Amino acid sequence: MNHNPPSRGANARSSFLLAAAVLVACFVGVGIYAWLSFRDSGLSGVGMIMFGVGLLVTLGLGIGLMSLVFYSSRAGYDDDVGGGPGA
Repeated sequence: MNHNPPSRGANARSSFLLAAAVLVACFVGVGIYAWLSFRDSGLSGVGMIMFGVGLLVTLGLGIGLMSLVFYSSRAGYDDDVGGGPGA
């Protein structure tokens, strides 16, 4: 039987996934707490819907812009800009 220990990359990946899962769980918990605390604010049903729509639009805009930044960086579009000492 060959019992090879997991590689260093596998340990780092599983640690990253665990940390990401804990972070997402914390964000979801805080979000649920915030959402439920709005019930006592006197906001109407339409106001709650608009709040949710605004939240989704803001989240979509943030994710979209960050994905464009990462795409631009990986595609090399940013390499020619700057004019610094290396240009």
